[in-house]
Amino acid sequence: MTDLLLRGASISAIALAWGMGTPVLAQDAAARTADIVLTGGNILTVDDDFSSVSAVAISDGRFVAVGSDEEVSALVGPDTRNIDLGGRTVVPGLIDNHLHQLSAALNAPLVSFLDARSIADVQEAVAARVAETAPGEWIQASSAWHESTLAEGRLPTRHDLDAVSPDNPVYVPRGGHVVTVNSAALAAAGITRDTPNPEGGIIVRDEQGEPTGVLLESATYLVREVLPPGAPPEDQARLLTDFMKELNAYGVVGVVEPGLSAEQIELYDQLRQQGELTVRTSLLYRIRGLEDAQTFVDSYDRDFSDDMLSIDGVKFLLDGGVEGAYLNEPYEIVEGEQTDPEFRGVLLLPPGGQEELVEAYKVIAEDGWQVQTHAVGDATIDAALDAYEAVNATTPISDLRWALMHVFLPSADAMERMKEMQVLATVQDHALLLGHNQLRYWGEERAAYAIPIRSLLDAGVETSGGTDAPVLPASPFLSISWMTTRELMNGSVLGPEQAITREEALRLWTIESAYLVGTEEDRGSIEVGKLADLAVLSGDLMSVSDEELKSLTAELTMLGGEVVHGSLEQ
Repeated sequence: MTDLLLRGASISAIALAWGMGTPVLAQDAAARTADIVLTGGNILTVDDDFSSVSAVAISDGRFVAVGSDEEVSALVGPDTRNIDLGGRTVVPGLIDNHLHQLSAALNAPLVSFLDARSIADVQEAVAARVAETAPGEWIQASSAWHESTLAEGRLPTRHDLDAVSPDNPVYVPRGGHVVTVNSAALAAAGITRDTPNPEGGIIVRDEQGEPTGVLLESATYLVREVLPPGAPPEDQARLLTDFMKELNAYGVVGVVEPGLSAEQIELYDQLRQQGELTVRTSLLYRIRGLEDAQTFVDSYDRDFSDDMLSIDGVKFLLDGGVEGAYLNEPYEIVEGEQTDPEFRGVLLLPPGGQEELVEAYKVIAEDGWQVQTHAVGDATIDAALDAYEAVNATTPISDLRWALMHVFLPSADAMERMKEMQVLATVQDHALLLGHNQLRYWGEERAAYAIPIRSLLDAGVETSGGTDAPVLPASPFLSISWMTTRELMNGSVLGPEQAITREEALRLWTIESAYLVGTEEDRGSIEVGKLADLAVLSGDLMSVSDEELKSLTAELTMLGGEVVHGSLEQ
């Protein structure tokens, strides 16, 4: 029993879990009984040795024993809930390192194109919403889709949307960097052939110079600013808690929510106070420059944070997505979409340029917070690391877990710089849908290399995993499937040499994501003393076929020993 309790945990951790003050463990532990015991399972602990055991015991929301059925069953008492897992696979509760949880939630009532496979399908979905909407009112679509699923392989234009909605403005976001609208929406935003491209944005135009309806990067805000007000706070709260339950059904118990306003943080805090959070959420405040950085450090401190909701630092958006990432070499020509042979993307510096970026980061570093920078293109990654190095020269960042988000095209030199400064990488499965445009906009070599997880791990860069939903579907298993096969939604494979193993992918989704948010001592693996976050899966993550892996779900999800999805009744 003593060996069992000591496996993967310190004496102090066990003493904390059991409320004991002495190291005399075996006799005292045997006199106690667990709240819950799960036996007969295939439990992937994701400890340092990636051990597999058959049973765990839980008390007061933490794991108090991890081992064999015989060992753990010693903690069963008259009031213990004893569950036979029947051989099912159990993993630590999954943690998504980059999920726009609130945005994904607010997508729910909007027009969905997830099942669209042609422009005609898009038109049909818009027409159906127009039929139940008063003339002149806005039609808004969910951002959770991609044109790669359409037979035409392109975004609908204003002409496509005008055909089914001549009188209602139509707003169709795709991910967070691209929007397409109809003529009525262009008119509402005052966009004409004479409207100049805003700084950091592109109004896509046809051969005659007329807007096509497609807007990239900061040009999207020309329309966003004239959209009607969003859902009231009470509806947002309901949609958010509903979406958390959807995540729980995948075994997800933690997310990093990247880039929020003060009002959005307040919404999360209200839900915490009401006890309605079912996903441990790590918040990042969005900054656009030095003034925002100062506002952040003046407004928040670590007393805000607990096990369910924390503020970890800030996010800065330094470039665009696939269509706007800042690259060292020009983009490919894409007829009707990207026609500038010298286009290299957009670097979204604050008004004061790189100098202001460094000063903003210094303010965050001096107050001891994390910085995560959205950096897709190779030139952007270099610019971000230049800023990090400038800060690091006066205020060391190695202990602050600063990170680069997405990291599509890091050079070998950039990865070495990341390792030296202990800068983390957060990667997601963007290519699953965006690979289509990576090929068109960047060419085959850059497209295949993009999001080089194998290279990042081999370079010794601490890396974690997620989805970037609603840019991508929120399923962690689609993400893990792509990481291990590099297979796109259309069935093609892009960059197989950058694939990783399932064990590595599971680590990215558990202990490495916990490390990103500084909670690896409490979360990310099934070990004695840690919070009892776990997911019982519908199949064995390590042995199901590649195709079956994509459709895995959780049959039971526990958060701190409490069931948030499924049932303990067998």
